[in-house]
Amino acid sequence: MPIDYYEVLGVEPGASNTEIKRAYRRLARKYHPDVNNGDPSAEQKFKQISEAYAVLSDSKKRRQYDRSGFSGDWFPGGMPDIFEIFEQAFGGSPFARTSRRTRGRNIQAEVTISLEEVLTGTSYTLEYQRIGQCQHCNGSGREPGTGTRRCPTCNGVGQVRRQQRTFMGVMTTVTVCPDCGGQGEIAEQACRVCAGQGVAEVNEEMEISIPAGIADRQELVLRGAGDAAPGGHTGDLYVLVHIEPHELFERKGRDLHTDLTISFTQATLGETIAIPTLDGEGELEIPPGTQPGTELRLAECGVVDMDSPQRGDLIVHVQVTVPQRLTARQRELLREFAAEQRNSQ
Repeated sequence: MPIDYYEVLGVEPGASNTEIKRAYRRLARKYHPDVNNGDPSAEQKFKQISEAYAVLSDSKKRRQYDRSGFSGDWFPGGMPDIFEIFEQAFGGSPFARTSRRTRGRNIQAEVTISLEEVLTGTSYTLEYQRIGQCQHCNGSGREPGTGTRRCPTCNGVGQVRRQQRTFMGVMTTVTVCPDCGGQGEIAEQACRVCAGQGVAEVNEEMEISIPAGIADRQELVLRGAGDAAPGGHTGDLYVLVHIEPHELFERKGRDLHTDLTISFTQATLGETIAIPTLDGEGELEIPPGTQPGTELRLAECGVVDMDSPQRGDLIVHVQVTVPQRLTARQRELLREFAAEQRNSQ
């Protein structure tokens, strides 16, 4: 059963961003696990409202959600960290809890595909650079063959504590030690390649799948394929997809548009003509008496989109040419045609 995110936050579908944030902050204070002594029902509610806020506070996700009729899987790579959402909304967490490990940076790559590949979907070999595990020390941060010693900053605990005054009183925050990254120990001799960080710049090659119907400048999110953080989580890779312009077709949603110029006689008498499509060659029926600017349609010769496998149509915009040079016989026949047309009126 799909979750109505507006109902979860208690706001109307037309609510402003300010109203959405205000509703989230009110509910987050009420259901945060740290003020409910680990109550499972409160934690589940906190996850729901955080998920709702993550979608409705993002204009792009909100538009997609509204178009879907309040349904769909909005986090195919996994729900984002609910406590990160909370801290972004409040400008820092006021609750005493152990901070999570640091997270690597999200990075972006760009690919370009053809309109034909939009129709069928395609695979793409992506080459990019990111911060990954140092190959020299295998991520340990120390020079091979050397050991470690206790971190003097946290005395081997891996965490440091600090207190801050908030609207809820004085709160104690426990964070990961900035010097050892939560490991409790540091290298006796830092790795000469990564300077003890355990991560370094690496070249990656990845085969990615681009689904049929993807839109121009739409992003694919590859979880865990971004930069790594020393002793922490890996960020994500956002792949921005460009669709190169086609020499014949312009895409509008699932429909394709193209221009076709026909002769005066074809427009007047009608004719079945061959016309290019993304699948090859199709047949287009020109009805007798076709006027300039007429739009003719070839059903299911467009593309799909990511919301539906149903193909759109090819819409043909017809232009009619008027001959500029006529033979004497052609001129004579047209005069006869004009006279007969006048007589028939």
